[in-house]
Amino acid sequence: MNDNKLIFGIIGAGMIAEKHIVGLQKTNQAEIKWVARSNASKLNEFQKQFNIPNGTTNYLEILNDPQVNAVVITSPPAMHYEMFKACIKAGKHILLEKPAAIKREHIEEMVKLAEVHPELIISDCSARHARLTPKFRKVKEIIDSGVLGDIYYVHHNAVARQSRPGIEYHPTAKWFLNKEIAGGGVLFDWGVYDLSFHLGLLNDIPQVENMDLLFMKNGLDKKDPGTDVFDVEEHFAAQLHLSTGVKYYWERAMNANMEAENETRIYGTKGGVKLQLCTWERSTIELFDVSNEGKGIARKEVIEVDMSQQEDNDALSAHFVNVLLGKEKIAMPLSLAYKHLDIIYRLYDLNQ
Repeated sequence: MNDNKLIFGIIGAGMIAEKHIVGLQKTNQAEIKWVARSNASKLNEFQKQFNIPNGTTNYLEILNDPQVNAVVITSPPAMHYEMFKACIKAGKHILLEKPAAIKREHIEEMVKLAEVHPELIISDCSARHARLTPKFRKVKEIIDSGVLGDIYYVHHNAVARQSRPGIEYHPTAKWFLNKEIAGGGVLFDWGVYDLSFHLGLLNDIPQVENMDLLFMKNGLDKKDPGTDVFDVEEHFAAQLHLSTGVKYYWERAMNANMEAENETRIYGTKGGVKLQLCTWERSTIELFDVSNEGKGIARKEVIEVDMSQQEDNDALSAHFVNVLLGKEKIAMPLSLAYKHLDIIYRLYDLNQ
């Protein structure tokens, strides 16, 4: 630490790196000393923009600096595995962008390495739109109170038209469209958030006993992606059967010939809740129940959640800093991220 601040290095200097830097700087407990980017001219511009003193085209320089306490890996997913191993070898704490790894054998080895180095704090970023949000905490409070009874069904769908990273959203990041680099499409990009949120509400107890991949589709329009490689899925739906008896319908599309709100509905034997997960969506949670143990009047309550102070990456940055300082327990350890990724890998296996 320098002047009582944690010293950080940022590996990767794209859009998500900018969000991490701003979030870390807002904590007033982190100093960004290094940033790595393969493009030297853009690296220089990035340093000036965020007032970062040291830049490199070789991220290993960051790891060789004994002052650096922690690194944030923001590179495309295919690079995470090798970078993670190098960071572990250098003894650095790690905030790892999602998805943690694109291959099952890679994440398995990463988890084993993390277990060998319990002194290092390793956090996955899939808590960002999930466990670190006020909506998650409120729904968890409702479920834990018992007012919903036993949960038996979770229904989640979010269907968008022409909202693809690498095309309509962040069009310069064409790697999103290449499975060899991104690992997959909407299932990989958003699936880790969905599982982090929904399984977290169930205390991470259920295991997926079996699953049905209903479909996985791409090529749903003729728009030019601007690259020769576009092999990731645009739309999927699956049904998961959990060990606790809960059935989980799960659907997402970054491009389909339909629209449906990003909405989660949770059904219990005594009540249910409905909400939109993301910070920028509806700030209300709808609670449905029946008074007098189900014998009375059907009731609906609209609960307003204060989202005015919530910026997803700010919350993630503050959480990681607090974990490093021993003030909080890690929300998304790598072992739990692996559990979620394994579900995703299994769905991809079914699509072979």
